[in-house]
Amino acid sequence: MRRPLFLIALVAGLLVPAVGAIGSSPVHADNTGVGIRLVDAPVATRDDPRARVYIIDHVQPGTTIERRIEVSNDTGKTTEIAVYPAAAAIRAGSFAGLEGDTPNELTTWTTVATPRLRLADGVDKMVAVTIDVPSDAPPGEQYAVLWAQTSSGADGGGITQVSRVGIRVYLSVGPGGARASAFEIESFTAGRNTSGTPVVNATVRNTGGRALDLKGTLRLTDGPAGLTAGPYPVSLGTTLAIGGLEPVRIELDTRLPAGPWEAHLSLTSGLLTERAHATLTFPTAGTGPTVLVGDGQRPWWWIVGGLVVLALLVLAWWLVRRRRRPRSEAEATAEAVHV
Repeated sequence: MRRPLFLIALVAGLLVPAVGAIGSSPVHADNTGVGIRLVDAPVATRDDPRARVYIIDHVQPGTTIERRIEVSNDTGKTTEIAVYPAAAAIRAGSFAGLEGDTPNELTTWTTVATPRLRLADGVDKMVAVTIDVPSDAPPGEQYAVLWAQTSSGADGGGITQVSRVGIRVYLSVGPGGARASAFEIESFTAGRNTSGTPVVNATVRNTGGRALDLKGTLRLTDGPAGLTAGPYPVSLGTTLAIGGLEPVRIELDTRLPAGPWEAHLSLTSGLLTERAHATLTFPTAGTGPTVLVGDGQRPWWWIVGGLVVLALLVLAWWLVRRRRRPRSEAEATAEAVHV
């Protein structure tokens, strides 16, 4: 007998930050009408847009947290849906659910009240999720996905098609409060892709204690003949692991002249925003030189301010020398008379 093959549909709701807030439409899997959404979030993080879409929390060992998710069926027929947690990881700047129901420590702490649903078309169901963190849980941040999954029967070729849509879980465990989130934009590189479209890659480093999901925009100013362009959206899907360093990619308009341009990048993860700028010129092909943020990019008032401070120091040194000189001459005369 041939073993069935499984085709997994990893959907935009997992691989890139979902757009929306609590109470918005569910995230749907590709080619299906099964949806899932987070219903509630901690009061402390209710203003954080990431916490409205994903389960994000910091707890001490021995803590139990509860969340509600809503699973909906808009497939046009009654559908069997499996709801379960599975391990996830951050790899090469992407948050990815691991194959099947791969476990990790976080999934062993997670219980779904209703693991199997049979929903008629147009019906949704609230499902309670409990994460019971043991008292000896190791410190650190762990990742998982709460999946809503449908499976078709095996066809004549022995293939079973599986589609699933999920909600990310970022759980930090440790004493005290949550570690602060922080990141830095380190450099810019202008280039062109194989079709000649201008592209900017910005290198970003996670300097904080939580994983980040980045979104943002790039504006171009002071271009040839005073042109401006943008804002251009950052290509979504970049998740920065703790201590991670990853490129953030922005594709621009093919009609843009080469430059030079002043590039202004604004990146956001939750309530945290960082901005940086650089002077860029797009090469005719390939990749241009990397420009470090702050390398020759200081505003003119920094330079003027530095010159003013230097001038004041020189003036103070000259005044001190001038005041000391008469006293030294008088002392020299007195010594000569005494001799």
